[in-house]
Amino acid sequence: MSKRINRELFEKLLLIFIMIQPILDILTYFSMQTLNTSITIGIIVRVLFMIVSLWFIFFGNHSRLKKYVITYLVALAAVLSIGLVYNFFTKPIFDPFLELQFLAKTVYFPIMLGAYLLLFTTLDKTLVVRMRIMKAITIAMLIIAVTMFMAILTGTSSETYEWNKFGFKGWFNSGNEIGSIIAIAFPLVYIYTLQKVDQLKKLYYFIPMVLIALVSILLGTKVGFFAVLGAAIIVFVSYVIYWLISKLKKTTQKEEHVPLKLLTSFIFLVLFLIATPFSPTFSNVSGDVGQINEQRDSAQEESGDGSSEVPEDEEGEGNTKGGDDAAAELGEQALIESPILKIILSSRNIYFAHIYDMYEEADLIQKTFGMGYAGNYEDIRKLIEMDFFDLFFYFGILGIILISLPFLLIAGLFLKLLFQAPGDILHPQNILILLSIGFGAGIAFLAGHVLYAPAVSIYLAISIVLLLANMLNLNKRLRNN
Repeated sequence: MSKRINRELFEKLLLIFIMIQPILDILTYFSMQTLNTSITIGIIVRVLFMIVSLWFIFFGNHSRLKKYVITYLVALAAVLSIGLVYNFFTKPIFDPFLELQFLAKTVYFPIMLGAYLLLFTTLDKTLVVRMRIMKAITIAMLIIAVTMFMAILTGTSSETYEWNKFGFKGWFNSGNEIGSIIAIAFPLVYIYTLQKVDQLKKLYYFIPMVLIALVSILLGTKVGFFAVLGAAIIVFVSYVIYWLISKLKKTTQKEEHVPLKLLTSFIFLVLFLIATPFSPTFSNVSGDVGQINEQRDSAQEESGDGSSEVPEDEEGEGNTKGGDDAAAELGEQALIESPILKIILSSRNIYFAHIYDMYEEADLIQKTFGMGYAGNYEDIRKLIEMDFFDLFFYFGILGIILISLPFLLIAGLFLKLLFQAPGDILHPQNILILLSIGFGAGIAFLAGHVLYAPAVSIYLAISIVLLLANMLNLNKRLRNN
């Protein structure tokens, strides 16, 4: 009985926690603007919920996967602790606050992932709870959209970019983080919308989705825009295929409402494409394309003259010291001297080369357990801002293997079921969840600030658990048959 109470309590806390995510971010924005402090209400609440999640993992559930999750977290804690202690004695500069802050942000994702997985594997009605979670995410995204429009209409919105490009990020600190959140959460909102719209009079469920799509193009970042566009295209194509298969097999799909979902997904895609040319994102992407063409022409001319020059960094946005000055100083170390690559990656290739040189000079223990925050720096302290590389250099070979384990597990199980039951695993809903995970992993790899950004990683953890729960149920069904 106590286990049931614990499970139900954690489920309620999780739903509330999801819905208040944008409120925490807005409070963080105003507190940083007025108090200029790094300890905010967002950090405090998220740390408290992480503690509650750890309590649920160890004492609040009876899942069959409990021992595996605990073993995984203990192994991860051991590896990260060894690296932290060793770096305390060996790093040229060891900043305890930065090291522990980055460590806490990183472990947030696997802890949330473990807690959500154990919750789903102890539930009797997983479909009901899954819809509740997606409803909570839809509410959170609606809060983001409404507050964004309020900020723009009242003239109090902050700018996504300080120069050269434009966009609106409302009352939020990071346009990149909001773009990443929209990219990961939008496919889940799409699932919730399609589940609810089973007749024309329920089309009002599309309102949150439309507002979120508008935010993605007003934000000005490429990440949110292309995620919404990609999801819209893939959903439409998936339902076209699904509809054609149902026609060829001459089966009725009334319970799925495929024709209605096909029509609504097509209308949404068309409206999104019509609105795109009038958006900040379209202007920013056009500017990037033009700049890439200019850099290509310039590089060709310089190669003809036998000279080379490292271009200035375009964005250089980051939360650590360095920025444009670091890029200029480290420019000659870039592994790939490509102006185009530099624009696309915003000088991340330069920072990668800088930390890679440190890694080559590191001893065996640091290569195995990591070099800590920003490597063995002495003067320039700068993250690459590509999550998997940052985590590899911070936590070493063992650390990155453990952190990447959930993604490897998802990929392996998905490939197995793809051969065993392709029709079930490639259902449009699973495709959308997989798309959410793909967006999250892709953004983490190329743009960063996902796996070690608690405000973003919570949505990625939910997507992974939703897909994993579906695949475990399908795998169990196949074994029973």
